[in-house]
Amino acid sequence: MNSGDPATPTVTETFKTVLLYDDVAWARVARAAVSRIAFECGQTQTSVVPWRADLLEQTRFAEAALAEAVDADLILLAPARTLFLPVWLNRWLDVWATCRTVPDAAVGLLVPPGVSDAVLRVELEPWARRNGLTWLGDLGSDDATAAEADAVATNRDLAWRERAVSPVLREIMAGPAPYRFFGLNE
Repeated sequence: MNSGDPATPTVTETFKTVLLYDDVAWARVARAAVSRIAFECGQTQTSVVPWRADLLEQTRFAEAALAEAVDADLILLAPARTLFLPVWLNRWLDVWATCRTVPDAAVGLLVPPGVSDAVLRVELEPWARRNGLTWLGDLGSDDATAAEADAVATNRDLAWRERAVSPVLREIMAGPAPYRFFGLNE
């Protein structure tokens, strides 16, 4: 867990994804989708760490998953049966967002065809924006309007993040005046 100190960002060449799922068969599909997406983005090395979402309700599993997820580039929720986020999963996501070491991490959603993800999208998209994360929307949607809405939401999110003042920059700006007498013209 984070003690409150800002974590140092990590840079790796492996595209790391933590996959939160509730159905093993759907997790296999999601894992293949992550590999395909990473390849399309030019990433040659991928690491997918699957976690059955209901295990995160137990403290020891939640902490173990958090330790593995702290340096993840993507948290992908792949619910096959879950229609809303349980309180304990919301709590885990909040802790992860606070403790993550990848500043430009993303959150995505992948649901089976024919399953409504409207409630999950309404919960996750604003949460991602509040926590400075890139929202990838429903990665498996075949619906053209949903894909277009995701593209608009992602562009809006990137524009917001471009104008936002990060906590580190805010701290620097609020800090003491720079040292005097180190310039040539003073």
